[in-house]
Amino acid sequence: MSLLIVVLAACAAVPVFFDTDLVADAISLQLEQTQAQLSSQLRLAQTPTWRVERVRVTDNAPVMIQDLPGYHLQGTYRLSIDLPTGTVIRPKQPFDLYLQGQKEGKTWRLARYGPSEMGAEPDWTTYLITPKGYYGD
Repeated sequence: MSLLIVVLAACAAVPVFFDTDLVADAISLQLEQTQAQLSSQLRLAQTPTWRVERVRVTDNAPVMIQDLPGYHLQGTYRLSIDLPTGTVIRPKQPFDLYLQGQKEGKTWRLARYGPSEMGAEPDWTTYLITPKGYYGD
């Protein structure tokens, strides 16, 4: 029994390597949500387009999110923003996000912790990450 506990504890410490396309799509989804909120509040007519590139995961840790396994990921990425005056490049932008694997193992969700609306108790809200590339089974 104690051998099983040691083996399981050792497995939990093994880092998981994430497909950078999956992480880039999660970062893009998070940026889209933030941009939508800002555009609505500021009543912006046009929003810039961007690309998330050169994703580098520097740390990941397993977590449980709504009784499903997930991961807390941190790292950096390069953000290219297309503006009418030209392209602006922001290298080494930090990210801090949570990903939740689904039961089937084929899809991932971006998980965000906080109140879903003003005055509500904080809880996890998850959003399906729509793949721009292929990752999964």
